[in-house]
Amino acid sequence: MENEMARQMDNMRRSGDLMNQLQHVLRREIVDTEAAPRSAARRAPSCKVEKDGQHFSATLEVEDFTPEELTVKQVGRKVLLSGKKEKKEEREEGFYSYRYQEFRRELALPEDVNPEELSCSLNNGQLRIEVPRMALPSVPERVVPIKSDVSGRLKNGEEEKEE
Repeated sequence: MENEMARQMDNMRRSGDLMNQLQHVLRREIVDTEAAPRSAARRAPSCKVEKDGQHFSATLEVEDFTPEELTVKQVGRKVLLSGKKEKKEEREEGFYSYRYQEFRRELALPEDVNPEELSCSLNNGQLRIEVPRMALPSVPERVVPIKSDVSGRLKNGEEEKEE
């Protein structure tokens, strides 16, 4: 009977050790999760659009992405921006964490820009899309005649004739 009690006590000690290890792993996971940056993992990158006399530009905060993880496509007068990132980290004892980030954004280009001149750059975590504005042709000044009859009425765009 003493051997049976000793065996049960040994099993209880091992179970307690396993529970302590599990608790340690869970606490570490909670701390890692709380310490993780809450930037792009939880929301789309912020976008700042600027229009001045010379350029149309948009700047996105994409510090978590590399150039290989970003895509910029121009379709007509639209710019389609997307980013996709997957990260798997191996932990001790066969545990791992997996992180997936993805965003998509669509920008409409103004009518007064040439989409063929669109350029894109990535510096210090900022993706910048820029396109120069087209110079509008100058319109010569002219006086526009006003058509009217005495009564102020027009018939089918022509002056009404008295009969």
